[in-house]
Amino acid sequence: MPNNPRNSYPHPPISAVARKKARKCQFLHAVALYNFALIRQRELLGEDHVDCGTTLNEIGVCWMMLGERYPALVAFEEALYILQRELGDGAMEVAETTNNIWMIFHEEREDMACMMEEGNEDGNEDDED
Repeated sequence: MPNNPRNSYPHPPISAVARKKARKCQFLHAVALYNFALIRQRELLGEDHVDCGTTLNEIGVCWMMLGERYPALVAFEEALYILQRELGDGAMEVAETTNNIWMIFHEEREDMACMMEEGNEDGNEDDED
C-alpha cells in the first residue's frame, strides 16, 4: 500500500455514516461520528487540514440543528479559521461556514428581540392595573 495518508485513513466511511445520520435527523449520533472522524483526521493529516475544517463545519451544522448554538459557534469558528487559512477568503467552503455563523447570530438577535418585545408587553400590562 502506498504511503499516502489520503488512501489509508479511515475517515471517509465514518463521515459517510455521519452524513447518513444527519440526513435522518439523528444529529447527536452524527456529532459523535463526526467527532471520531475529526480525531482520526487530525492524527493522520494534521490539526489544520482542510478535511478537518470541513468536518468541523458539519459538526457545527448538527449542533445548530439540535438548537445548541454555543457548541455550533465554537465548531464554526474553528472551521472558519482552518478554511480561510488553507483555502483563502474567496473559497465556497469559507462562504458556507461564514453563512452558518451569521445564521447563529441572526437567530440570537431574533430571540433577543422577542424577549425584549415580551418584556415590553409585560411592562404595559403593569401600567394598565
